[in-house]
Amino acid sequence: MLRKFPTKTLPADLQLAAVRAHFDKHGSALCNAAGLIDGDAGTARVLRLMSRLREAARLDWATRRRLVDLHRLLSLDPVIDGFEPDLSSWVLLDPASPEVEELCLLTDRLYDLLVEIGELNDERDALALALPAQDAA
Repeated sequence: MLRKFPTKTLPADLQLAAVRAHFDKHGSALCNAAGLIDGDAGTARVLRLMSRLREAARLDWATRRRLVDLHRLLSLDPVIDGFEPDLSSWVLLDPASPEVEELCLLTDRLYDLLVEIGELNDERDALALALPAQDAA
């Protein structure tokens, strides 16, 4: 059983908060989808990512990269950094099946999350540039 993300305290990093909220809501389904595509390795990939998110103080570059890699896996992008998932089980699924429909919805939601954290990053950068320069004492 998957543990829930702590929701009583908000991290200072809004990007991390958005990703944690997304995985709190969709983490189990993402594990199942990654497992459907890449078996136990896919499930383990999502579980490692979720564990990393629980321990993180901020959303670092490596975790962002793992989110993008997960999106590529769910999108059936053939190569992820030289890693090619075994898609042989995918051929057995009917494109009109509920599993495929759910996979498409999860992939779209993950893409929306990636866009959201990108926009939060842009807003933070714009705020930093807008701060007045302080004179050295």
